[in-house]
Amino acid sequence: MDIKKVAALLGGTIDGKSDVDITGLAGIESAKPGDMTFAADESKLTAAEKSGASCVLAPASIRKSSKPLIRVENPKLAFLMAYNAMHTREVRPAFVHPQSYVAATAKIGKDVWIGPHVSIEDDVRIGDGTIVEANSVIKKGSEIGSLCRIYPNVTLYENTRLGKNVIIHSGSVLGADGFGYVKDKGRIYKFPQAGRVIVEDDVEIGANTAIDRGSLGDTIVGAGTKIDNLCQIAHNVKIGKNCLIAGLTGISGSCVIGDNVIMAGNVGIADNTTIQEDAIIAAKSGVIGLIRKGEIVWGYPAKPIREMKQQIATLSWITKNFDRLSKLMKQIS
Repeated sequence: MDIKKVAALLGGTIDGKSDVDITGLAGIESAKPGDMTFAADESKLTAAEKSGASCVLAPASIRKSSKPLIRVENPKLAFLMAYNAMHTREVRPAFVHPQSYVAATAKIGKDVWIGPHVSIEDDVRIGDGTIVEANSVIKKGSEIGSLCRIYPNVTLYENTRLGKNVIIHSGSVLGADGFGYVKDKGRIYKFPQAGRVIVEDDVEIGANTAIDRGSLGDTIVGAGTKIDNLCQIAHNVKIGKNCLIAGLTGISGSCVIGDNVIMAGNVGIADNTTIQEDAIIAAKSGVIGLIRKGEIVWGYPAKPIREMKQQIATLSWITKNFDRLSKLMKQIS
């Protein structure tokens, strides 16, 4: 693609040679002639200049370069836009593998591709252009929107709902019973798990993640949210739009997560907790109470990150000066 077309597509301006042909996209370390890469700061631009890249996406304020630049507001976002423009979505013709089972009452849209050993039960609906790969199970009454991608070995339990353009990676299970029990007089009784899992448009769910059905209401994942591998979302959880949830995070039952929340890796959220919009939970934090809008928290129990850093610094100082403090206390006493 001609550099001028790329710049126009991204709303950027060219600085340097304008007769460059861009044939691919790559990170700085692997870039070769013909590739476009991106540099968010001066150090990355220096590295990009030493690479084989033919063109660099860079911020408008960055210095001039020995390589042609396309100056944009957000180089990483522009790189993503260019990638999407150069890599069109995979479209497969309508196909049902002969070793798959599709119930007579299932309604399958146009250009749906169904791989080997897939099981699609009664009253399932699948939208146009969706791909369901090998060994996946779509249980009765479930609904999958258009242009979804279901990778191998995914299970959707009864009445699960997926919106449009949802991606579910291998090994994930949506709609299994939540961990709901009642103890009485030395016995444990299973509480009904009669709700559904509802996943809205443009959600991506990583490999081996489990999202449990609601007990009486529904478990909901809001539009645009991205969930990493190996996460656990318990029954009745409500996750807002455009959240980012990193690997090994566990969200206990009946939590409410606002829009645009970020959870780093290995975060744990206690049951019935509310996390308001735009909050950020740092890695390995344990959240046991309300997190307010826009707060950045860390630790166990999770507290505002500045407060946690002060506490750690204070504890470190006390540890280093323990002998002196002990002698001083003896003198005082």
